[in-house]
Amino acid sequence: MPSKSEKPSQEAIVKGNAASFKPTYLVLDSINVDLLSITILVATGLAYLFHYIDAKLALGALALGILPLRLIFPRARPPRGTVLITGASSGVGAEFSYIFAERGHDLILVGRNQDQLDVVRENVQRRYQVRADTISIDLSVQGAARELYNQVNEKERSVSVLVNNAGLGAAGDPMEQDVELAERMVTLNCITPVQLARLFGDDMIKRGEGWMLHVTSVGAWIASPGQNIYHSSKHFLRAFSEALTLELRAYPGITNTNLMPGPAHTQFITRSHAEETFMMAASGAVEDPKRVAQVGYMALCNRKASVFSSWNAAGTTMLFRFLPRSVHLTLASLLNAPLRGVRRASEPLAEQRVRGEEL
Repeated sequence: MPSKSEKPSQEAIVKGNAASFKPTYLVLDSINVDLLSITILVATGLAYLFHYIDAKLALGALALGILPLRLIFPRARPPRGTVLITGASSGVGAEFSYIFAERGHDLILVGRNQDQLDVVRENVQRRYQVRADTISIDLSVQGAARELYNQVNEKERSVSVLVNNAGLGAAGDPMEQDVELAERMVTLNCITPVQLARLFGDDMIKRGEGWMLHVTSVGAWIASPGQNIYHSSKHFLRAFSEALTLELRAYPGITNTNLMPGPAHTQFITRSHAEETFMMAASGAVEDPKRVAQVGYMALCNRKASVFSSWNAAGTTMLFRFLPRSVHLTLASLLNAPLRGVRRASEPLAEQRVRGEEL
């Protein structure tokens, strides 16, 4: 018989909330702009193929049908209000902090490394004169999302922009990795972002305004031996974020964007022990975290459902999506194979005081 503490969760499972799904389709957002563009392209192509229209008329129809959609919609809507950024002590998260601070946003910086959080806070306050609070918390632990939400409320802060950026990866054989490490990866990469979106999203819905940004990965499209659990968890987060964008149509004023970067030159490289893998050390595809954050910010402003951080990231994804699964898996395993001292990725920036001198 379940204990009293277990009853609410059991009741939630039994009751569910299927009746509360409110699909909304007639919205001119980036999803429908893409859908209309593809429909026009296919219809025009078929009309030309079967000789209903000539080439000039086909090109004219494409220009008149697609260009206005791509150039005018969806209209830009820059975020405003306080921004909460997870994983803000370094890498892409720190770059998001500088970008939002430059545009006048107050910040709540969340991470495990209090010293580096303090440096990021000092950098943005010195350079941009905005308010920046820090919360040191390990979001890879069960219940951390609720604890973070409670701490924000205790500070009497109202979060208008949620950047779910924190992530944890580990290269190697999952059969040899610690079971706790696997649990922490799944918690941080999957459970915590969902719970934070739910908790802060509810407040956004009540206010009728809010922005969410989920940082997933090109790896979210790749079944990747050597980075198995990390990429699998990013599969989950990408699917959640993409579906959430459509579901949030039921709540006007709430925007969600999924940012998919390729490998970035951050401390993730060394923390995941991937500095000697072919992908990180020899592929030449490692991206600048500042550029990744800039792309994510612009996509959020333009209400994009999903965006890749670069053409290289998009191309890599397309390649792996269309390869036969046998080739896909073999190539992914080779990219994650260790070079065993032959070559290493250059050391990423670990000290935010250096970054502060560049601002």
